[in-house]
Amino acid sequence: MHSPDGRFASCPRAGGTRNGMAAAISPSTMKTCDCCGNTYDKCFEITMGGKSFTFDSFECAIHKLAPVCGHCGCRIVGHGIESDDGMFCCAYCARSSGVDGAVDNVEAA
Repeated sequence: MHSPDGRFASCPRAGGTRNGMAAAISPSTMKTCDCCGNTYDKCFEITMGGKSFTFDSFECAIHKLAPVCGHCGCRIVGHGIESDDGMFCCAYCARSSGVDGAVDNVEAA
């Protein structure tokens, strides 16, 4: 629902209210994304290897933290394949890099 000035009346970020209460975003609740530098009130933290990171989106978290495929260079989002030779996004990339026996799935018997 739009307010008379065209803003969404229920959107606190647009100056509206939620549940009849005015929303205020305190500067102390704003965090800065470690990847893109965006300051945002809905950032989240991820702790990995004892180090904490702050992100404003999963996109930034993936860009900063996801491993890179040793063959094609894409970010590995999911399980991937790990061998002594590194991390790979799929069996094709693992096999192309010399990992014998790598398969994406196994046929049912």
